[in-house]
Amino acid sequence: MITLDEKSIREHLIMYNKVSGISCFSIDETGKTLHHEGITCQYCEKFRELSGDKCSCDAAHLYAAKQAEKLGEPYVYFCPAGLVHWTAPIVIKGMFRGALLAGPVQMNLPDDYMIDNIIEANQFNISNRGILLAYVRLVPIVEPERVRYLAEMLYVVAKDIMEDESRVLTERKKFYLEQAAINEGIQDAKARQEHISEYYPAEMETELVAKVKRGDKIGAKTILNELMGHVLFNNGNNLEVTKARVLELMIVLSRAAVEGGGNMEMIFGLKLKYLNEIYELGTVEGLCEWMIKILERFTDSVYTVENENNSYIVQKAISYINENYMNDISLESVSEFVYLSTSYFSRLFKKETGVNFTDYLNKVRVEESKKYLADLKIPLSEIANMVGFTDQSYFTKVFKKIEGVSPGQFRKMG
Repeated sequence: MITLDEKSIREHLIMYNKVSGISCFSIDETGKTLHHEGITCQYCEKFRELSGDKCSCDAAHLYAAKQAEKLGEPYVYFCPAGLVHWTAPIVIKGMFRGALLAGPVQMNLPDDYMIDNIIEANQFNISNRGILLAYVRLVPIVEPERVRYLAEMLYVVAKDIMEDESRVLTERKKFYLEQAAINEGIQDAKARQEHISEYYPAEMETELVAKVKRGDKIGAKTILNELMGHVLFNNGNNLEVTKARVLELMIVLSRAAVEGGGNMEMIFGLKLKYLNEIYELGTVEGLCEWMIKILERFTDSVYTVENENNSYIVQKAISYINENYMNDISLESVSEFVYLSTSYFSRLFKKETGVNFTDYLNKVRVEESKKYLADLKIPLSEIANMVGFTDQSYFTKVFKKIEGVSPGQFRKMG
């Protein structure tokens, strides 16, 4: 951990130990312990002594630290001695450089059965049972909920050490969750045995386009993850074929962003940039991560939220509207959903998206109504209610304002 300020790490460990009352230590990228603060655990010392060269404690701590780095979040785990620890990784310039660890603790009262299992698993002499039982009863007991908060606190301490490098961990967590969602899509496809076509379902693409046009980043990501799972399931690890499918998707997304009101010149420039980038990607995982970033850029081009602090609130509201447009939702109900006053949310939504709440809701409803208008089996009189309009004449008025023609005329044109 040469690039880290060891004095800073020591000071942070002292602070964590004093505040939490839990022993803690740091390791480097090889698993070697660098600093330790707090009371030395006699049970652990005895376990190491009995294990000798076979002791796997250091390897277990290093493995847990790397799991935390992979997930981008604190990691709670049981050590080989049966005790609970938690760890937060330290990442510098995108590279794992070590970790902070805390523990040991127990989350339940110790019992003889636990010690018997430890002795059997590690082939210790049974004569050590008494001393191990005596020492394990000295290990502090911490309830599970507090362990979770202590782990989060250690993560905050690690991020403070890393400062700007905390962004890398956030991206790792985001990537891991997206890969998990894509893998879930693959497993779903396997379960359904979707071998009908090498292409993804057309209705999924249609729904994705609709989400992008509305600036619904959360909803669009959900569909894209499922769609990418379908693409990977059908094309396996054939990188070139997967790239071809992803390029098709990128073109569809760029067109949707323009139709949604995004700046054409900016989107065209992004498309050229991404076309150059895709040929440099060498793994399917990298391709998936790259596709998610494209989706975010194109979706942001429709409704750009400048203030990052407000981004989550507005995106949460947009996603809620897109999931519930067919119901009797209102400015008041959406404000309540995001825990803001009606007046403040109204101003925030308009400021951050450039459109007022009612106009956005109406746009979503009109876009959805077009799908039903294309189906001649659905009576025109029923469509307004299907997309959340309680008044047929108001639906017609809003539709004509947005599309330039009445719903009936739109159906005839189709």
